[in-house]
Amino acid sequence: MYDISYPDRTMTRVAVRSLLALSLLAACSDDGSSGDDDDDCTGPKCDDPDDDGQDDRRVCAAVRGNGQLITAHFAALARVVEHYGPLYGAAGGSSGSITTFLTESIHMHPLVQSCRGEPCTRSESAARIAVLYKSLQGYLGVLAGTEEALAIQQLLPLAQQVQEQNLQALAETDVEAARTALLDLLTSADLRELVNDELVELVMTSPDPAFHVRDIVGALASFGAFEVDSTIVFVRPGALDFPVLAELVGRIGDFYAGYGPLDAVAMEAFLNACAEQGRGYAWAEIEAMPAGETTCGQLFAATLLAHRELALAEPNGFAHRIDESVGATMPALVSTSVLEGDAAAAWRQAKAEYFAAEEHTLTVDFADVKFGYWGAADDLARVEANAYGYDDAKTAKFLALGEATWREVLSFSPAEPGLARALEIDAELVSAGGWSDLHPVLVLKNMGCDEVVYVTRRGEESGFADQVATQLGMQADVRTALWSLTEPSGFTLSLEQADAVWCTDWNAFSPTDIAAISADAYAPPMVTNDPFFTDGADAYESPSDGTGLLGCGTR
Repeated sequence: MYDISYPDRTMTRVAVRSLLALSLLAACSDDGSSGDDDDDCTGPKCDDPDDDGQDDRRVCAAVRGNGQLITAHFAALARVVEHYGPLYGAAGGSSGSITTFLTESIHMHPLVQSCRGEPCTRSESAARIAVLYKSLQGYLGVLAGTEEALAIQQLLPLAQQVQEQNLQALAETDVEAARTALLDLLTSADLRELVNDELVELVMTSPDPAFHVRDIVGALASFGAFEVDSTIVFVRPGALDFPVLAELVGRIGDFYAGYGPLDAVAMEAFLNACAEQGRGYAWAEIEAMPAGETTCGQLFAATLLAHRELALAEPNGFAHRIDESVGATMPALVSTSVLEGDAAAAWRQAKAEYFAAEEHTLTVDFADVKFGYWGAADDLARVEANAYGYDDAKTAKFLALGEATWREVLSFSPAEPGLARALEIDAELVSAGGWSDLHPVLVLKNMGCDEVVYVTRRGEESGFADQVATQLGMQADVRTALWSLTEPSGFTLSLEQADAVWCTDWNAFSPTDIAAISADAYAPPMVTNDPFFTDGADAYESPSDGTGLLGCGTR
């Protein structure tokens, strides 16, 4: 097994346990091409972490946030790991922050390092990690309708019910009736756990019900559409309670990290029967595969349900993944947009005006909007040092937000405008959601990753990110410098610096068509000319030069 000690990280009891589970954190290459570390360097941040004379390439995943299409991430990363081994680190914002959390959790599971009582080989570990990624599709199926599944799918039923009840029309003719119907919906048994209490309170106590009810009903009718045409999205309370969402995502992380009431025998049986057998197959095929006297799908479902039942019965009986710090075990970065200085002050005034049922004014200088990142202090210091000397507009907006728990960052980064108002990080800084760096390649390179695979989709920069930034004062020249695909920009530099681009087409699918999303993300073109990704016995077949794949390559 690799020596995966982290000499530069604080070693708490939980961190030690986590580190022992990261035995295969780096994928390997024996080309000996690097060698920039001192001879006495030890640990996975060196060129030769296991001191076997070979160059162990630190492979990291840069994950593009994609909202309700998040299941594409799991299929994509499963295939990457199957071919190139366990990951060293990851970065993402918005839904990509959730994927980064689950990535770390899966890599921490004790049974991805221990196979039948013996240390796993790198190939065995990769197969186990991959099948756990794929099983996230099964997780949503098994627990469909639970709070966790709704959290991942971001409360889609809410918009459907607002539309079905035609609350917008009702609000125009009978505000009180609309308010009563809205409150009944927001406090209904199937939604109330995820609904933001601040929104409910505002509907109940508004100084001008016509003002707030009509605005909120209109927003809920298009919930999840990710369209921004006004600064009101920064001050209107969102429907989702993101601290609760973080807690629910934390439950998923507990299961995948093996925290709490782990039935090691049942999980080992699932991994023994289904990991290697499932290599090269999507979850839809794996769940029907034989596993002793049952199937992989049935065995996984039984293991998941047993864990959930026992974990909910004694929620305070074990340490939780979500209370650990970002980057404490696996190098990780989570991004969000940040209002500082005059922008933060202007936002606070606009928020007060909206809650008072007054027309608000929010005028922001985009220079006061930064691209913030949470992570371990040493990782953030490396990124800030900018060893690669990147001089693009995105790198210039870097802001280190320091260390924080997953509970904290998952309450901020996924809270995009339209899903939530801007949220106070502290007395000075305000988070406006994780749209800011949808191609976090450059921060990973500066953090120390040798090989960065960028999981994305074809097409222009996100229209949503463009709309949000425009409402925050972005001008045309800055837009070009950040996101142009025809002129040098932060986006084109990220594509150039990515060692491989996993080029899915997830925008072509409905968020509810999970099977199609996963199938596409499992076998898309991979744009690369890097020998690490193109050569070797288990390289992904038919790499692309990026021709005709807008947004995936400049080669």
